[in-house]
Amino acid sequence: MNSTANQSEDTTSALASGDATAAVLGASAASNGTAEVELLRQELHQCQEKFVSWKAKAKSGVDQMRAQIVDLTRKLDESNEQRALLEASLGNREALPELYLAQCQEFMYAHAIAAASMMVDATSLSHNGGKPEQCKDVSTTDSAMTSPSRDTVIENLQKAIKDQSNRLKEVQYALKRSTNELQQRTEALRQQDESLAEMKHRLTELETSNTSLRQQLLNAPNTDEWKQAQEDLDQQLERTRLEYEIRESQLVLQYSAELQALKASHEREVHEMQREHRDAIAETLRAAQVSSAQATVCNSVHPPGASDVPHHGTHSGKTDDDAYLNLLSDYKAMERQCATAMKERGAMVAQQKALLRELKDVLHSAVGPLPASDTSNTSVTATTSADETQATAGWNSVTDIHNLKEAVRQIHEQSLRFAGLQEELMRTRREVMQLRRSTTGPSEDGLGAQQLQYVRSVVVRLFCSLSDVHVARHLLPVLSTLLKFTDEDLKAITKAML
Repeated sequence: MNSTANQSEDTTSALASGDATAAVLGASAASNGTAEVELLRQELHQCQEKFVSWKAKAKSGVDQMRAQIVDLTRKLDESNEQRALLEASLGNREALPELYLAQCQEFMYAHAIAAASMMVDATSLSHNGGKPEQCKDVSTTDSAMTSPSRDTVIENLQKAIKDQSNRLKEVQYALKRSTNELQQRTEALRQQDESLAEMKHRLTELETSNTSLRQQLLNAPNTDEWKQAQEDLDQQLERTRLEYEIRESQLVLQYSAELQALKASHEREVHEMQREHRDAIAETLRAAQVSSAQATVCNSVHPPGASDVPHHGTHSGKTDDDAYLNLLSDYKAMERQCATAMKERGAMVAQQKALLRELKDVLHSAVGPLPASDTSNTSVTATTSADETQATAGWNSVTDIHNLKEAVRQIHEQSLRFAGLQEELMRTRREVMQLRRSTTGPSEDGLGAQQLQYVRSVVVRLFCSLSDVHVARHLLPVLSTLLKFTDEDLKAITKAML
């Protein structure tokens, strides 16, 4: 067992050393130096020596195990033969082995000697005055001891057979365990062989890569060719950079032109909206003046007769309805125009924000690699800069920076102007609402002048057509106080009731 433990420890150490060597080989595969290859060769030589010593130890251990297995197999065969012989002798007591017959004879001799000694003791006791019952008890005991001698022998044989069976099981278990250990050792040897083969393969690859590197170093081009290739790459990079800068300047000019066009269209739309708003306000004022003039004329020309009261109420009611509907339609039209203007403003603001973000990105990308000097030495326009850029295939960075900053400034001014226009629009809207309230707004009593006149005419017509005098007498003072009936209205109602 000690040798087995030592062999397992050697196996573990060998596997660990193999893994460490594999790790070292894996790490050294990345570098291609000659010193590392020599180090790997030394480590491989050490591993081979360890493997040879370990293989010798394993071989000696395997030989010992084989000898133990042969010895155990021989003992197992002998025990099987003894067991078979004992099983055959159990059915026939006369065919017992000579060993057990000799034991029986020894028991018989011992019994005879014991009986003779007992007889001598009995005679000596009788001569010495002893009792015959003592001799009888002794003889009875001896006869009882000699009677189960064969049963005792059989029981001993059965116990021996059972012991042999137990030993056989133990031997089989030990044999199985040894077989498993042998298989494990064989598997460990196979894995070690595979590791060694892999290490050899890696060493071969490293040697091949080292040889190829040496060939590449020997066949490396000279410095002139390297310099020429580097110059070609630099020229190609410069051409690419110039093309990129030209394209970028074109995009900046395109964005500035689009921005100017958007600004002009926005100004036209704002002027158009202002003109429409002014026209709508003027028309509303004219309509309010016309309606107020018509109401004044109707009040002044109205006769005091009762027959003219329904006609006057109908005419003033129609005039008031038309004025109210006109104001309502104007108000809805103004609301629609304001909503449309707000939507257009939102779309314009979104476009301006997107354009501003793009210009900021372009400005940021252009400012990064550009030098900080000579920023105040140029004052050319964007068109001149683009023409000079296309003509000279160069990069006038200061001019482009100035153009971009000017575009950002214009966008900021446009946003401020847009905010001012929005405030002006809201102020105009408030003025229109105040004008509407002043022309058709409610009075101190809660109704406007036209609405009060309309309600008054309707109530007068109801009283004139009412047949119940008692109801009219109860309602007339209250409605007269609330609606402020004139003398003409009261006369018309009284004449109709009478």
